[in-house]
Amino acid sequence: MKSNLVRCMIILVALSGALLLAACAPASTPTTAPLPTTIAPTTAPTAPPTLSAAGLTEVTVVMGYIPDVQFAPWYVAEKKGYFNAEGLKVKFTWGFEVDGIKLVGANQADFALLGGDQVIQARAQDIPLVYVANFYNGFPSSVFSLKEKNIKTPKDLVGKKVGLPAFWGANYTGWRALLYGAGIKESDVTVQDIGFAQVAALTQGIVDAAVGYSNNEPVQLALAGKEINVIQVADFSKLVGIGLVTNEKTVAEKPQLAQKMVRAFLRGLQDTIANPQDALAISVQNLPEAGGQNLPKTEAVLKASIKLWTSPRLGYVDPADWAASAKFMKDAGFIKSDIDVTKAYTNMFLQ
Repeated sequence: MKSNLVRCMIILVALSGALLLAACAPASTPTTAPLPTTIAPTTAPTAPPTLSAAGLTEVTVVMGYIPDVQFAPWYVAEKKGYFNAEGLKVKFTWGFEVDGIKLVGANQADFALLGGDQVIQARAQDIPLVYVANFYNGFPSSVFSLKEKNIKTPKDLVGKKVGLPAFWGANYTGWRALLYGAGIKESDVTVQDIGFAQVAALTQGIVDAAVGYSNNEPVQLALAGKEINVIQVADFSKLVGIGLVTNEKTVAEKPQLAQKMVRAFLRGLQDTIANPQDALAISVQNLPEAGGQNLPKTEAVLKASIKLWTSPRLGYVDPADWAASAKFMKDAGFIKSDIDVTKAYTNMFLQ
């Protein structure tokens, strides 16, 4: 998901003076990317739904990143008419997580895909986000290494050099959550900023292990014939993964819109899990570059993603996981004070 194209996008945004300027600069002390600080709670009147020519309600979803097979359930829901069946015409926009936080928090977009950690940070800054349906069942970050390094458990990381794509963002949060859950001190491991070059850093021996989404770099390494060990953050932390997020005004004033969106999304998710080959074909229709010689990689990424999406009850997050996530975020210094985490999410739209 994090390609050279994404790095270029980050640089361009930084040069234009966007929020990622500080995050792109070298950091001597690990920090997190700043959330928007100029967004007040949404006090403006909610605009009436916009209707398309076909009488469908137009809805905007800030996806984050760039179009990729990792968004297959959304392509499936669109292709199979699940959004239209709910009276919705969905517009996908692409960018960074901070865009989703800013736009949805200011009621300028209807929904976004964000991690539970980001929702908690946002609410700690009085940005009224509400998480309404789970997408990734567990935090997707992982620590991976070449098999020859014999790093199989978090304890094996002690005394090793670990590469991070940045000292901010989801992978950094996931890394901190892994150490927290495994009871390892940060000082016990040497960390290095290697950018989004985890595969090269590993294969060239620059680091002993690296951090990245388990449906991304580990898949690339496996396709290259490398034997690897993968430690899933979700096996050691209850940190809530990526999900569908809206704001308090939508939940309070347009609950039927949220209900319809959640229902259509979950149909697409269920279909993708049940019929991965069908989902693959639909994804390639949306992403021509994912086909042809890239099809084996696309299929492998989808297979790995489905493992992350599958859960006993699609869309649901246990309230205990939210409580554990909020505790970690405070203990680790990501937020300064306690929040009412029960306002950060709702399972009311699940059927």
